[in-house]
Amino acid sequence: MLVPRTEHVGVRPAWDCRICGQPWPCAIAKVELSEQYQNFPHGLSVFLGSCMLEAIDDLAAGSGGPPADLYERFLGWAGG
Repeated sequence: MLVPRTEHVGVRPAWDCRICGQPWPCAIAKVELSEQYQNFPHGLSVFLGSCMLEAIDDLAAGSGGPPADLYERFLGWAGG
């Protein structure tokens, strides 16, 4: 699997971008990840799905439940 190369990574446990502070994946991360995985879009979905599972664990532990928009945030935009 392609290892993502971007400085815009999610910081646990809040899953906000380390660089811009937006909810991760931020707009820049989406562009960079899409470019890197353009020849392997299902790999992007696998990567993002694994991140989403970690985010569910992290966010549920802190607030009593993960936000309702996690699927759209992590996978809905990828189209893989």
